[in-house]
This record gives sequence, structure tokens and C-alpha cells, in this order.
Amino acid sequence: MKKKYKFLKKKYFWISFFFLIWMCFFDSNSFILHYKFEKNIKEMILDRDYLKKKILLEENQLKKLTMDPKYLEKLARERFYMKKEDEDLFVVSS
Repeated sequence: MKKKYKFLKKKYFWISFFFLIWMCFFDSNSFILHYKFEKNIKEMILDRDYLKKKILLEENQLKKLTMDPKYLEKLARERFYMKKEDEDLFVVSS
């Protein structure tokens, strides 16, 4: 039984043990903080990719709005309920 727990009496074991505990939880560059930062970076990359796609879609819609007057009129009528002077507008909500 004494041979089994002999390593507990060694000072190198305890120094290494406390060093690992310190690095995992208490240090300013701890492993836990590194994990949180990596997770945050991945989320930010996903957000960046989503926003880039959204920007491309908005640019395409802007080009379409500036080039096609029929699309502009369609969008104004559907989204903003605009009408011509001689028309009546009835909004039906479902």
C-alpha cells in the first residue's frame, strides 16, 4: 500500500499539481478563458458571414431598385401601401 501512494510524498508532484490548478482556474491566461475566447471568436465569425450575405442581398436589391422602375413601383405598393391619385387602397389583414 505504501508503494501505491509514494508519489504523493514527492514535492515535484505537488508543485506540478498546483501549477496545473493555477493555470486552469486562476491565471489571467487560464485554459477556461481561452475556451471562452475561442467560442466567442467562432460566434463572431458566424455573425460576420451572416452580415456579409445580408449586405450582398441588400446591394442586389438596391441595384434592382435603381435599374427597374416597375420593381420600384411594385415594392412601394406592397410594402409602403402607396397608391396612384385615382386609386382607392383597401388593406386586408389576415
